[in-house]
Amino acid sequence: MAKIRHNNILDTVDSVLSVSKKKGIIHLHAQDQTLNGETLTLNGQQVLHFGTCGYLGLEHHPKLKQGSIDAINRYGTQFPMSRTYISNPLYNELETMIRTMYNAPVVISKNCTLSHLTTIPSIIRANDLIILDHQVHASVQEAVKKLLSQGVTVEMIRHNNLEMLEDRIKKQRNKYDKIWYMADGVYSMYGDFAPIKELIALAEKYEQLYLYVDDAHGMSWAGTHGTGYVMSQMPEGLYRKMILTANLGKAFGACGGLSLFPNEEWYNKVNNFGGPLTFSVQIEPATLGAAIASARIHLSDEIYEYQKELQQKIAYFNHLLKQTDLPLVHESNSPIFFIGTGSMDMGNHLVQELINDGIYVNLATFPAVPAKNIGVRITISLNNSLEHIRVLVDKLNFHFKKALIETNQTDEKIRKAFKMAPITTNVVATPKIVDPNQLVVKRYHTIENIDVNLWNKHLGDNAMFDWNGVQFLEKAFRDNEEQENNWKFKYYIVEDAQGEVILMTFFVVGLHKEDMFSQSSVSRVIEKEREYNPYYLTSTGLIMGSLFTEGSHIFINKKNTHWKEAFKIITEELYRVQEKENASNIILRDFDADDTAMDEFMVDLGFVKVDMPESCVVENLNWTTEAEYVESLSRKNRRHFVQKIKRNEHYYDVKFKQRLTPEELEHAIGLFKNVKDNNFAINNFLFPDKLFHLMNESKDWEFVVLYIKEEFSGPQMPVSVCFCHVNSAKVYSPMLIGMDYNYLMEFGVYRQTLYQVIRRASALQCTKVNFGISATIEKKRVGATLYPKVGYYQAKDNYAMELIEATIAVENE
Repeated sequence: MAKIRHNNILDTVDSVLSVSKKKGIIHLHAQDQTLNGETLTLNGQQVLHFGTCGYLGLEHHPKLKQGSIDAINRYGTQFPMSRTYISNPLYNELETMIRTMYNAPVVISKNCTLSHLTTIPSIIRANDLIILDHQVHASVQEAVKKLLSQGVTVEMIRHNNLEMLEDRIKKQRNKYDKIWYMADGVYSMYGDFAPIKELIALAEKYEQLYLYVDDAHGMSWAGTHGTGYVMSQMPEGLYRKMILTANLGKAFGACGGLSLFPNEEWYNKVNNFGGPLTFSVQIEPATLGAAIASARIHLSDEIYEYQKELQQKIAYFNHLLKQTDLPLVHESNSPIFFIGTGSMDMGNHLVQELINDGIYVNLATFPAVPAKNIGVRITISLNNSLEHIRVLVDKLNFHFKKALIETNQTDEKIRKAFKMAPITTNVVATPKIVDPNQLVVKRYHTIENIDVNLWNKHLGDNAMFDWNGVQFLEKAFRDNEEQENNWKFKYYIVEDAQGEVILMTFFVVGLHKEDMFSQSSVSRVIEKEREYNPYYLTSTGLIMGSLFTEGSHIFINKKNTHWKEAFKIITEELYRVQEKENASNIILRDFDADDTAMDEFMVDLGFVKVDMPESCVVENLNWTTEAEYVESLSRKNRRHFVQKIKRNEHYYDVKFKQRLTPEELEHAIGLFKNVKDNNFAINNFLFPDKLFHLMNESKDWEFVVLYIKEEFSGPQMPVSVCFCHVNSAKVYSPMLIGMDYNYLMEFGVYRQTLYQVIRRASALQCTKVNFGISATIEKKRVGATLYPKVGYYQAKDNYAMELIEATIAVENE
């Protein structure tokens, strides 16, 4: 199986957050000697605090503080035992109070993440189905991932899409004992709610449907006894088919996770042996003491006074926001608000300016939100006075308009990104634009309209996509029967006022598989679904270069001071094409992995970096004999050549053909399909037969053909065919390979083909061999240098990416 470098989502997130960290927006340290919830000291400056999840400010309540002090004095700093043996005396008191609040049995864990890890594996069985809401909290998704390897089936639906949920229930209800839908009561980014009443009605309609709801952000500020938003939607008590989790942190003012059950059976399963609950250390006495003090408040009328006061402040904030043009993504009576900025650049700039002006808010960034849906998350708490809320809105409105100008963002683009209606009033802020006399953008839909020498000078000399090569692609990927093999070509050239080319690139609009660069084990699972639904998890993308070519598909003259402006102009062009073609994502490909300046620039533009497969290039063709070639290899690779390649060479007849007979061509196409069917390392659509017929007719293509000699019982037809392109600069590019798998291992077909391709390129006096991507280990052994590459990706939403990550187990390969 061909090995490639796959993207690690943690590396992608790190690249995004590193930019914000560098700008002093995240990973900050409060410098206060004491805290009151109203202000923070950041970088030596006092700022108003609008980023807390302590919505009721109970973490500073004197009763909770005293509760912690008393508990330490009575029980010490910790009770270092597993709860399986003995619980701290305070546990029983707290559990009794929580049971009274919810009128339901409860298991208390150290935090909500442990609650999910404790409860979900204890309750879900292999013959159950889990359906995740797209935006359910990451801690729930992480707990569910533990079950994938145990054979539990997991699916995902779009956020709060009950129609999609019901459709899945109808299709799956006869296959599973229970169908668990998992959601948040209050979603932590936009502050919107799960449709609890509608979900219960659906569960009553379908007996197989059960609900697992995380109400961590809904607790305390809503519901009888502060039991939360979800309980406020169930006046008769916890629904009979719902497991509810809640949080003793955030608005409750302490720390700990609650798992609440509608029956004693489920409670006993989790409480008796709930995985991490059994082995983890207990909640510290100080925290238990604070939680008990908070529970007393929740069981008194005092909690309703706090809830009422918070709702007044939330209403006041909503009232002030309506007097502005700020793009509030979701209006509700929750204490969480989200103002969209669209791009990372605007989000970073806005938060930075607010901090400098005495206001702290959260930056909401990828992966919590899509890269195109960056924004600022604002939370309102009882620690915020009405006057301070007014100051927040004034400064937010002022700096938002300035940020639009400074980052060349527009309110229209932001609202479009969040699918919000356009505003009817005129926005005063006008983004800065580059003097149109400085930069000239030229747009083309065919290579025929671009000068051959200009194209090859700046872009075409290094890979298969020289002028003739792109003309070939235009012919091959137009007017085909399959929609995936019909591409629209887009070419862009940006020049300065003197006519100097600053930037040149090309894109295709085409259908691609969302798992194109996923792990092979993931693609194998998805391909099973595609046997019945061929276009499952596919989408239209706007892709730099094409889905056939590999290499640097963009020329940028970074010596020109306007190169960033030129790049931004092209991204604006891409957004217009994306809107027109209804493309789900934009993929910019094959940039150098060590270009940190480009990383930061692209993150600011709203793209996330993803690792791409390494590019493999044989750059040393300055030899004429086999001995000279072998001498150019490392000692280890010389040994490999002797043992794995030279030893098998006598089995083969090797021919280099400009044209194949019709019979040979059909056989070669079949060999390529063998490789395609056996290799999911790069999972794309099957190319049309027309592509291969055009290769056979082109003077720029040739075929390296390997036969097993008759004396070794070889077949009459080739066992390997490599489809190779020679560009105008004498760069040799073996673009595709076909192999007979019956002879692959015994005769070392693939390794022999690589070597014969290098021999052919040297004989033609080519400058280098572009071996492309995939099978990097084998290509390195024959002398290729590996160049790590990255891409930059932007999607309208994260649904497909998160569905793949959350619902399909990755196997070791």
